[in-house]
Parts: sequence; structure tokens; C-alpha cells
Amino acid sequence: MSYISLYRKWRSQTFDEIVGQPAIVQTLKNAIAANRLAHAYLFSGPRGTGKTSTARILAKALNCEKGPTATPCDKCQNCKKIRDGHSVNVIEIDAASNRGINEIRELRERIRYAPVEGRYKVYIIDEVHMLTSEAFNALLKTLEEPPSYTIFVLATTELQKVPATIISRCQRLDFGRIKLAEIENHLKQMAKAEGFEIDEKAVNLVARNAEGCMRDAISLLDQLVSFSGHKISYDNVVILLGTADEELLFAFGQAIASNDIPKILELIRTGLAEGRSTPQVTRDLVAHFRNLLHLKVGSEEVLELTKDYLERLRRQAQSFSLLQIKNVIAALSRAELDMRWHPHARIVLEIALLELLDGEAAVEITKIETPTVKVVQSVTEKKLPPMPKVETAPESDLLTKIKVSWDKILEKVKKQTIFGYVSLHEGTPQEINVQGKLVITFARGYSFHKERLEEIKNKQVVEQALQEAVGEKILIDCVISDGKKEATVSAAAVADFFEGKVL
Repeated sequence: MSYISLYRKWRSQTFDEIVGQPAIVQTLKNAIAANRLAHAYLFSGPRGTGKTSTARILAKALNCEKGPTATPCDKCQNCKKIRDGHSVNVIEIDAASNRGINEIRELRERIRYAPVEGRYKVYIIDEVHMLTSEAFNALLKTLEEPPSYTIFVLATTELQKVPATIISRCQRLDFGRIKLAEIENHLKQMAKAEGFEIDEKAVNLVARNAEGCMRDAISLLDQLVSFSGHKISYDNVVILLGTADEELLFAFGQAIASNDIPKILELIRTGLAEGRSTPQVTRDLVAHFRNLLHLKVGSEEVLELTKDYLERLRRQAQSFSLLQIKNVIAALSRAELDMRWHPHARIVLEIALLELLDGEAAVEITKIETPTVKVVQSVTEKKLPPMPKVETAPESDLLTKIKVSWDKILEKVKKQTIFGYVSLHEGTPQEINVQGKLVITFARGYSFHKERLEEIKNKQVVEQALQEAVGEKILIDCVISDGKKEATVSAAAVADFFEGKVL
């Protein structure tokens, strides 16, 4: 007999086997027991959370020879046929490949015929949001008043794409991401039943990587068995996923905390030498410092990590201030964005970290020197008469005109080159120098944007936009300013972190 994947072998066959959806299971059980079934259900939620499995179990519960029952026997002919996908009364339609009006018209014709075996015909339309507008319109009337022996189950991962007219005709049940602990427990049960060993840390990493999707977790476990045999270690998972292991991440944290530039460069080399991509190393570092951020602000309860891992994070978090952690996350997030436009991702990461550490060193020097400066100022004030006030020269009319038109200039550049626009957006029009050039300054840590804006094509586009805005030809000169621009993270990036997309 051919090999059956773990995902298929361990697919839930009864309501009690469904993991992580207690409210939905209870709702369906009660509806069956009280004979209050809806004519159409809409199952929405992330992939791999049990939508299609629940729909099949519902079909078994309704057509079981001992039913309708909330506990189908899974042994009678009807249950077996539904389980194996051979039942003529359970019709599964993939809306991604059968999305047109003709398929829906055919479905409407078939609905008229009563079930051959069992009590109900159950139509399961997977990824229903993929149907065309015409197909949705054709489905409306049938969905609203189907025959008494027909039940629809529509499943979707993108509820926002389903028309409101369809949603209003269904009983909607929202599937949530499965909790980390529930995925871990299920994987351990599978490992025990299948006869292979897996480390506690390895289970945790597999579950975290699945991001609430049980199917992804089981598929990864199946792949790990093929990769490492019947004894799976944490290192096996790290190698297979290509992620940075915890030792490398904590070493990065220690090197950044101690401002150890040679160590940082060595760790980057190590991470890449072990087969990880630069963007992956960057994402792992962002996730690590996001964990430190939660520990620093006292919200570690949102982190689904082992106790030992949390304790290590707590100790390392003491080496950073909240501002330092924020700056690291911002610098790494900016570097990850810049990697999309730069051919040498490794250089982008190295420069981002070096400029970050250089900036932190400058801040420390300032803190040390400030008291001395204050003493000198105090002595000077006693010995010397006050200096006469010097009136600063008014801002030139040309510079004022440029600043007033800056948003329009950015829009003009955006229409010509998105690369130039992104870089120009990080610059500030500072002054008109003695050569009559517009000086655009970039904060330390933004040298990549300065260099990109100095490329001939981007520079010409900016100068043309300036000429159109102010009515005269102006050349530009890009410089790095002495001041350090405070790193910021976009609202979208913050949302990604706290919704679990970066783990």
C-alpha cells in the first residue's frame, strides 16, 4: 500500500478530534441535537484551521446510519464513503478552478435530485471567494431557498471578498488560528502514536513556525521525519527551516548590547555560511528583538514560548533600554525593506547594524561629555561678558519655494521612478549652497538612500521635478547630516509584528 501522508492520516474524523475550535464544534453539535440546522453555513478563517474537515464531519453526522447524530460512528457505509471521498451525496467543489457561471448552473440542476443514499446532500464549496460575480449571482436564489434535503457549506480564507448578499444568507462561523500549546500537544500525540521521538524545543519551533495552522505543522513534521528519521532534534528543525537558531540570535543580542562590531560581522558571516538567506537572518533578528520588546514592557504573556526561552530573553532584555530595542527593530526593518531594491543584501544588513552601533556609541560619548561642557560654560559665563546676538540670515526665497512645493516634487518623482521617490522621501531640503545647488541631507543610517538618489537616472528625475516646480534649473547635492535621525517603523510593519506574521 502506498504511503499516506501524516496530514491525511491524522485528519479529524469526528467533532471531538477537531483541535482549537471549541465554540464552533459546540454550535454544530447543539444544532444537530436540537434539529436546528441552517440551510447554508459560511466557514471563514485562516488556512489549515479545520474548515473543510469540519464540513466533512458535519456531512457524516447528518448521513450516519445512526444519525443524525453529533457523534457519527465512522464505521457504517455512509460514514466510510464520506471519509474516503466516494459518497455521491457529498459534493466538494473547488471554486478556484470551477469559478464560472456554467459550473454554478450545473450545480443548480443537480440540486433538484434527492439524495441516493443517506438523508442529506451536502455541497462543500472551498475557497468560495474565488467565484466570479456572475457565479455568485447565479448562486444567490439557490442558496436562499435550497431543497430541504440540501445543505451548503461555503469555506473561505478571504471573507472580505465574499459579497454581503451571500454572507447574509448563511450562518457564519469564524475559525481562529490554533493556539501554540494546542498544536504542540497534538504534535506530541502524533509522534507518540507514530513511534518517533522529537525534542521539546523542536516541537515548540515547529508549532511557532506554523503560525496557528495545524496543517502546516503536520506537513512540516512529516518532512522532518523524512529528513532526520525517527529521532528529531531542534537542530534538525533549524536546518530544514533555514532559520537562525536561538544561540545565534542571543549571540547577536549580546554583540549589539556590548557594541562589538567585529563580533556582529562574524555572526552575519556565520549565519550565511550555515545556509540561511540574508532576509531570513534579518527577519529572525527582528522577531528576537520583538520578543525582547515584550519582555521589556512587561507583556510577555503574548509570547507563546517555553519557560527556559522566556527566562533567557528576560536576562538579555536587561542589557537594553526600551529606546535601544526600538531603534534596533526600526533599523533592521528598514534594512529588510532596502534589501528588495539592493543587489547585495548582505551589505545592507552589515551597514544597517554598523551605523546603528555607531549611533549608539555617539550617544554614549555625548552623555559622558555633557557634564564637562556644562562646567566650562559655567566658568565662561563668569569671566566673559555676554556675546552680542547675531541675527541669522532669512531663508532664501528659492529654498522656501522648494520646501512649500516639496510634496508636489515628491509626487512628480514618484511617477518617474519609485526607487528615486523612496530615497528622496528620506531626505530633507536643507539649503542652497554657494554653488547654487540644493543640499539634500540624509540622517546617519540612511546612506543607502543617499547613494541611490545620486544615481544618474534618479538625480536627473529629481532635478527635472525641481525645475518644473520652481521654474528654474537647480542641481542637487546629497550629504549625510551630523544629526542622527530617530529611526521609525511604519504602521504596517508594527501591525505585522503584533499580528504574528513575523515570528
